[in-house]
Amino acid sequence: MKVVGQEGASTTARPGAKRGAQSRWWQLLFFVGVPAFALAQPIPVEPPAPPWKDFVKTEGHANEIPVAWVATEEGRFAHDIVLPDGVPKTVPFDFAAARLRALKPGSKSVARQYWDHLCSTEAGSFILNPVDGVDGFFFMRPVGGANEQQNSDRWKLEAPGLQSSWGWDYDPEWEAVAFVQPPSATYEWVDFPARRGGVLHLHDYRATILRTRGEHQMQSAARYVVIWRGVRRDSDREHAISGAEWIVLDRRSGTVVLGVLRDFYLTGAVRNRSQGISWLNAGICPFKRMLLGQSAERNDVAVWAPMVLRPSVYPGILKFIDEQRKKAAK
Repeated sequence: MKVVGQEGASTTARPGAKRGAQSRWWQLLFFVGVPAFALAQPIPVEPPAPPWKDFVKTEGHANEIPVAWVATEEGRFAHDIVLPDGVPKTVPFDFAAARLRALKPGSKSVARQYWDHLCSTEAGSFILNPVDGVDGFFFMRPVGGANEQQNSDRWKLEAPGLQSSWGWDYDPEWEAVAFVQPPSATYEWVDFPARRGGVLHLHDYRATILRTRGEHQMQSAARYVVIWRGVRRDSDREHAISGAEWIVLDRRSGTVVLGVLRDFYLTGAVRNRSQGISWLNAGICPFKRMLLGQSAERNDVAVWAPMVLRPSVYPGILKFIDEQRKKAAK
């Protein structure tokens, strides 16, 4: 299914997307919010070969993605979404030049240079067509979380940086509350995938199953949809980098893309970890902390989605973020 974005959409500026090479470590810690040792050392020179054997071409990606990413109906839907021109496309990276730079004493590793490149050229919040007065939406695709083994594995998950932040014991009903619990969240309701199939309709903390099975699981009547997907870039996992996107859609207006939140996660140098991998402690692109504050590290979509689908009552967490921005601007 091909989903086309609305033409002529404007792009929200990405504060802090580009950062100079002379950034101090304390600045990095403030914006990225991870321990220094997590990014200070280079990843192993020869990571294991990727286990991905079968790939598939989808409408939503310029390059092929692992076939496991489209094993579910929601996965196929997510990866067929075509993003509008207002969202940056892939910018090539010169690995040969990066390897030469990495040889100089005190220089960044190739992985760190690549991550900086992805953060500065592709990552950001792109709010194309915000909508006011939204009562609720359909959170279409279960995130699933990540267990300890997956958190330490370079390849297992589609979007390990995103999924690990949702915990090891993923409960969709608990996550649904994050969108309807005032004062931080003020939607009246949210449709959510239930744990045993079907769609959960959560309103006033009362849950009702809308659908009961399988192929009907996506049949929520909600006009607006929030969904996630992993993104694949050349040699990203080899360098302990994973990418992810949150996408907001309007299904009633020809399935228009209303907003995209794209981030890249960097790990590979965590002590006492196999190959240094811990996605739970991975670095996030600098723009995200500046945009979302402390919420950038946990359940970012609960804060970002209301920026696109604006509830009738302004969420308390957005009021807090606005206040922090005003203080920082003084």
